[in-house]
Amino acid sequence: MTPEPLGPYNRRVRLLVEVRDDQDERDLTTSLLTAQGWGVRPARDADSVTTADGHTALLVEIPVHGSTWTARSAAVERLTTLADRRKLDLWVRESKLVPRRPADPHTTFHVHRRVPDDAGPVLRWFAEHWIAVGGWDVRHTLHLRGPYAEERREQALAELAGRNIGGPAFDPGAHDIRRSMGPGDTAAEPAEQGRNTAIAVVLCAIALACVTSGGTVGAYLSPWRFTALLVPAAISWPVGAWLTANAPRPWLVRLGCGLVLTGAMTFLGWMWGRDDDLRLSGLLAGLGITLGVGLAGFGLWYALSASWFSRNVQWFLPVLVAPLPFAMPWVGSFLHAVYLEDVFGVPANAVHVGFYWQYAVAFRPLAVALLFLLGLIALAGWARHFNVQALISGFFRVMLGLAGLVAVLTVVQLALDDVERAADRAMDAAAEGRRPPAWFGLRPELVCVRPLNKETAVVNGPVPTGHPVVSFQPSGDTVWLWDPDPARGEETARHALRVRAEDVALVTTRGTRC
Repeated sequence: MTPEPLGPYNRRVRLLVEVRDDQDERDLTTSLLTAQGWGVRPARDADSVTTADGHTALLVEIPVHGSTWTARSAAVERLTTLADRRKLDLWVRESKLVPRRPADPHTTFHVHRRVPDDAGPVLRWFAEHWIAVGGWDVRHTLHLRGPYAEERREQALAELAGRNIGGPAFDPGAHDIRRSMGPGDTAAEPAEQGRNTAIAVVLCAIALACVTSGGTVGAYLSPWRFTALLVPAAISWPVGAWLTANAPRPWLVRLGCGLVLTGAMTFLGWMWGRDDDLRLSGLLAGLGITLGVGLAGFGLWYALSASWFSRNVQWFLPVLVAPLPFAMPWVGSFLHAVYLEDVFGVPANAVHVGFYWQYAVAFRPLAVALLFLLGLIALAGWARHFNVQALISGFFRVMLGLAGLVAVLTVVQLALDDVERAADRAMDAAAEGRRPPAWFGLRPELVCVRPLNKETAVVNGPVPTGHPVVSFQPSGDTVWLWDPDPARGEETARHALRVRAEDVALVTTRGTRC
């Protein structure tokens, strides 16, 4: 019997399963479930499980990867699917998510140099402030299990003095210890959760007040606008005192920490307020884009992390990147050909275009295609994170493939529409007597044609001399022109003219008459 792959997991679900009380059935069920990498054991008396006659209870622990909201249903679905496939007589009676063990509290001490005893008052003042911000640390850290208490300091000094794991030894006469800078110690008990929520609300209010004050200073020109800075200035000290409350600090360090935090948020508000183009609508649009990018980023992380792709990226990524140097020039030459041949009727090989422009014109559709692909992968990542059920998963994979095909066709259509719009802009400019805009290396010019001979051979002629025509940079002995005169018909490709370069002179012009 081949076990199914256990795979990565970040949740543990414990199930109480009732199995028919038959030795063969119990052995088969236990062996099958164990082969999946799941923990299985019979229910004990301490579990207080009562079952119906003819059944016995098993406790099964299944690892699941994804959201906590769907972990239990995913575990139950995996177990029942396996039971249906292997024809096991079992029934899931109870399911429970095994909570994560909370992190143990610990205290961190950093070793720093002592202030010399013979230091003057000024040097001592600078040294104390420099030590408080970590400037005199010797890059030696000790972590002690448990919350901070006064006896922790003596324990840390004793451990550092009695042990040397390499490098210069700890010298009590030259070294001392300090705690990491941070807020005051708070317990992680359930009773403290309301207090933590209140702290989060206060921090959000502080950020909003600072951003609003900065926006007021940037948006208005009155000298009274600077009074708005009194708000962040007033809360700098309590904010700094809270940020450094876990250990005594010099008052200047506390004030500096508060000023840095409130000043940064006030500066962001000032940048927003002084930008005339960035108003509430623009801010909401920016927030929406940021939210979309964040959701897509998390979806990509859920899809690619701990997956087949992440385990084989060193082999798979070169396969994806290798065709790009060959695909991009082909896509670029195709779009240039559509622009010239399908719209203007000019052969693509008759116009010289730098090879690097083929990469530039192909970058946009390929980038759009990549964004479509990443969006679909992000959607699949969210589906994976929320443990889409097996039946829905199969349907989702089919829809994902169809959506990928639709995305590719949509990208192709967008690229062709972009080419058509660029050609329409060039034609409208030529008809109005303006120089047509360039497009990825194609630089059309508005020129007047002056025949050099009485008899000029023109394909699709005659060559117009009373109004300007469009000329692309020639390549070879043949000059291709495009006549913007609407009298030639609605099919724009039939407006193309071909003449020999030695028979005409082209003069750059502006206007609608030559």
